[in-house]
Amino acid sequence: MDAIIIEGLKVDTVIGCFNWERQIIQPLMLDLTINTSLEKAASSDELDDTLNYAEICEISAKVIQDAAPKLIEHAAKLVLDALFTTFPAVESINITIRKPAIIAQANSVGIRLERHRNDIRLSTGE
Repeated sequence: MDAIIIEGLKVDTVIGCFNWERQIIQPLMLDLTINTSLEKAASSDELDDTLNYAEICEISAKVIQDAAPKLIEHAAKLVLDALFTTFPAVESINITIRKPAIIAQANSVGIRLERHRNDIRLSTGE
C-alpha cells in the first residue's frame, strides 16, 4: 500500500476540557499516514496526480483550530472527516495526535485512530 506520511505537524489551538485550558493556546502534534495509490504520480512527476501534502496540513490545522475541541479524540475525527471528504482517493488514514507537556511526568499524551473509507460514515452524510 502506498502512503503519504506527515510527521510532527504542529497545530497551535485551544484544546482541553478544563476552564484554564479554554483560555490558552496549546500545541498539538499530529502524525498522519494517508493510504492512497501513488502510482500515477510516481510515473507522471505531476503534482496534480497526487495529494498535496501542504493542503493536507492546512486542512488538518484549520479544522482543529476552527473547532477548538475539548478532546483530542474529537480533533482526530474532525481531521479524518475533512480529509476523507476533500480527497476521494484516500483509502485509509492513521492519525496520531499528541498533547506535549500536559502531564509533568510524560513527554506527551495522545491517541491514535485508524479509519478506512468503507468502514466509516462521514459527518457530511456520505
